[in-house]
Amino acid sequence: MFVARLLLAAGAAAIAGVSTTSRAANPAPQRIDVVIEGHFGHFTPTEIQANYGDTIHVTLKAMDSAHGFKVEGKDFDITAYPGLPAEVTFVADWVGGKEWFCTFDCGPQHGTMSGMVVVTKRE
Repeated sequence: MFVARLLLAAGAAAIAGVSTTSRAANPAPQRIDVVIEGHFGHFTPTEIQANYGDTIHVTLKAMDSAHGFKVEGKDFDITAYPGLPAEVTFVADWVGGKEWFCTFDCGPQHGTMSGMVVVTKRE
């Protein structure tokens, strides 16, 4: 009799559209590992995507000459040399885009070396 009532209640919930499972409203922050290569005049890749609260770990590799890496508004500035990569870890504590750029005067196309960290609100 108890089993029959339990089955009846489950069936009524299904008909009413009531979910018997719960979903996580806010998935936990993740660690994002990115390797950025600095080439004469550009970075590869040029965009990092993250969710608010994620930890971003960047390894900067200089492919031809020294290159720097700084994200606007963040308190770090790293420089990589050919054969000597540099690393930095930071938290995506904003929503929207922040530009990153080369901070080492690496030649005539230095001013074109930039990219974007795009952070979206965690659902």
